[in-house]
Amino acid sequence: MKSFFSTFKDSAAELKNIRCLTVTGILVAIFIILDMFSIRIGDFIKVNFAFVALASVGMLFGPVTAMLAALAGDLIGCILSGQAPLPLLSLTAVSEGLLYGIMLYKKTGTKLVTMSVISRVIDSAVISLILNTVILQYYGFMSTTAEQFYIRCGKIGAELIVFIPLVIIVMPAVYAVYSKIFRIKPQT
Repeated sequence: MKSFFSTFKDSAAELKNIRCLTVTGILVAIFIILDMFSIRIGDFIKVNFAFVALASVGMLFGPVTAMLAALAGDLIGCILSGQAPLPLLSLTAVSEGLLYGIMLYKKTGTKLVTMSVISRVIDSAVISLILNTVILQYYGFMSTTAEQFYIRCGKIGAELIVFIPLVIIVMPAVYAVYSKIFRIKPQT
């Protein structure tokens, strides 16, 4: 258990590093841009790749930084788009940051690829399908009909076909670029 809690301590310590703040700021900006250029299908289906920026923050700086980045990205994105921030939907963004931070922080190589795929599947199945669906129904953005739920299941399944190869390619690439720019030796 010590290792699990030390992940949060190490991640919180990252916030004292100017490199962490700078890179996280850039990734939050990328998160907001990717979220704004979402593909909308119908009234309640939105496909975007913003999770890649958030997963990158989690991978590089851990769960505390990723949760703060997710909250900042969600709130700033709402303000820029003219939408009112909805606390429960902000909670799902923070949950994604927590998930990616726990699963990807200090991972490299094959373990990074494996954990990237697992974290994306958990994000899709638990956060997007279950948590977001319940919240969207609570706020009245989605009806409780079975048809809409089945459409949402199909959408999330189809997304995984694209998202899994995406994380397999992008996450190691982000780590490699970050390591090269900041001359960080690969962890073993």
